[in-house]
Amino acid sequence: MNRKKQREWIFKIIFENQINEVSNIKDSFYNHEIDLGEDSFCYLSLKSYLENYNDINEIILNQIGKSSFNRLSKADKSILFLSINEIFYLEIPVSVSINEAVNLSKKYSTSDGYKFINSVLGKISKKRL
Repeated sequence: MNRKKQREWIFKIIFENQINEVSNIKDSFYNHEIDLGEDSFCYLSLKSYLENYNDINEIILNQIGKSSFNRLSKADKSILFLSINEIFYLEIPVSVSINEAVNLSKKYSTSDGYKFINSVLGKISKKRL
């Protein structure tokens, strides 16, 4: 499975976690019949997401505020969590992560959701540098 496809699965599992609070990544893989090893990008990304959830949540809250955060769709939250995890904890190039997040947003969010995602990630990534 290529990285783009894995990233889409990561998004879907993070989205599922926003609803069901999944604590075991392997269970999510089995539930969706994904057969990936513990050295795969998908596994490492989700493991990192769970380990850094509180920090990622804080990064988002600091950028957009609690009231905006509470109004975000679960799809947009999931995309932000995925991308911020990549940028801060997986050392994926910022431009790659933002581009992939925008593409996911165009597919899974509202018609203008990608603009919001791009803006938030752009501001967050500038603070990181």
